[in-house]
Amino acid sequence: MKAMSQLVRGRPRETLGTLNPEAGDHPIVTDPRELKAAMRAGERSWQRFPYYQLRYAERGQRFTRSDSAWLASLAERGPTIACEQVTWLGRVLATRGMPRWLLESHLEVLHAELVKAVPAKANIYGALLAAAGMLRSIRHSHVSEALLRAVTIDFADQVGDEWDINCPETGALLAAAVADERAGIEMAVPSLAAWMTDPSRFPPHWIAAVGATLTWARAHAD
Repeated sequence: MKAMSQLVRGRPRETLGTLNPEAGDHPIVTDPRELKAAMRAGERSWQRFPYYQLRYAERGQRFTRSDSAWLASLAERGPTIACEQVTWLGRVLATRGMPRWLLESHLEVLHAELVKAVPAKANIYGALLAAAGMLRSIRHSHVSEALLRAVTIDFADQVGDEWDINCPETGALLAAAVADERAGIEMAVPSLAAWMTDPSRFPPHWIAAVGATLTWARAHAD
């Protein structure tokens, strides 16, 4: 976080490499207020979904920060470009074990943080909500909000509070992966399920719940 503080106080560079050398040289926001907002959004997403920490650890946190700063920069490019770039990123992340529902949720949080930080640019930041809405519309064509809620509750009941508290909303993650699979991302489910069913990480009843949840979600998805 020391490097982040220096970046915000001083003159920021304009690429992802500033935040995460592994992320490349795509542009990021340069307004310190927007950069701080992007970092807050990343932290909020990280806190809501402990899955990030459990699976991707510190490297994942670095990518959360850098991706958030890059996504914030898309607002200036308008809804069409924002949706195109989010479509690309969503497919990449889904094949690496992150259902696009996670990106959809993060875009909504990022929008809220940016509007709070720089209210005068609220209309510009609307491009991020448009991208989130696009992802939500695709997801809804296969998996409804009602189904997402139902599998979340059912999975928690199957694994018990002790396990559910460590990785909440796992049922929704699995159903969201099924939605991505139905939308044509072939590796969406395998990339998530392989980790979720690793016996070195999870007990038999958790693994059984993952299998049952995927079967149920696939049977009920459109």
